Amino acid sequence: MLIRIVLITFYILIITSCSSSPKQLDKKTSIDSSNNIFEFNQISDFKLIANQKIFGGTFIVALPDYKRFSEFNNFFQIGMIYAIKEQNIENDIEFILQEEINSRRIKDNFLIGPVSKDLVKRIDGSIPKNRALFLNESNMNFYIALNNNSQINTLNKYLDSKEINRIGIISDSTSDKNSEKIFKNSWFNGSRDIITIESDESTSSDLRIKDFLDVSESFERFEKIDKASFSPIEFVPRTRDDIEQIVIFPKEANRLYELASLIRFNYGLNYEVIALTSELDGKIDVNEIKLHDISLIDHTYENRFGYDLNKSRSFCLGYDSMLIAYAISNQIKGEIRGLLGIYTINANSIEINSYIN
Repeated sequence: MLIRIVLITFYILIITSCSSSPKQLDKKTSIDSSNNIFEFNQISDFKLIANQKIFGGTFIVALPDYKRFSEFNNFFQIGMIYAIKEQNIENDIEFILQEEINSRRIKDNFLIGPVSKDLVKRIDGSIPKNRALFLNESNMNFYIALNNNSQINTLNKYLDSKEINRIGIISDSTSDKNSEKIFKNSWFNGSRDIITIESDESTSSDLRIKDFLDVSESFERFEKIDKASFSPIEFVPRTRDDIEQIVIFPKEANRLYELASLIRFNYGLNYEVIALTSELDGKIDVNEIKLHDISLIDHTYENRFGYDLNKSRSFCLGYDSMLIAYAISNQIKGEIRGLLGIYTINANSIEINSYIN
């Protein structure tokens, strides 16, 4: 208990005293499903929902070892305390180690966590559905997790909304092959097509992307015409027009910037370059993203820690886990907008869709 009090006091002091922190949360508006579902523009505000307070118990938050996962725990709890403050949540909050979970302790309370995949498997289904929100994938209980599922959901829905039937994919040797495979399996339905180029750092990526965009053929045609002509010819290569989107599944941010720059350098100025980010960590260079006009599928970067992915995601997971736990415990269903994405809560599951930044 003493550790809990010291930790909470410490994090509140960080929040209230840090004058150089990054962006504050955007102004919240009421729950409204009519907004653009692919861009972040609000956080759901439970204070605007009348008579929503049903649950009067304690939220018990089960976190991993503080020494091994100190950064995650720090920013997760900061996010959680922010949600409590922003949403005016009055329930007691208790932090415990995830190894200390006791089903009898949860009886009249609500469990948030654990993070451990093994612990989630062990207790999945042993706690009533309306009394827990796990932070890793489960079969029986509600959960939210930092994985690629929500990003693939968004990519599929975004392409569907634009009625796209053919896209390009740059399958790099260092890319996230697992996400690429899952996306392809979910997107193909017989009438859709994907043009894939295999790129490799050990070979000429520039030449491969030229071929992929059909720029090489354009140069060859120009050379033939130029040789046959007696007058100077102005020439701008034409890229292929059977695709409008190029998707990348990067594991390294620098490689993403390099591939995107090669697309633009080789006259692919009008393509929409989309990147999933579930395997990226560290910091994203916002200048590179803007320079190469890359659309990132991820949590929103409109939060206190922006493009510093490890801190930002931990903060957002803390905020959203408090938001969703409050909704489940108070029987609030439907669409809820958080920082990690848009949640649709129904009787049996939570669907999560990331944002496009």
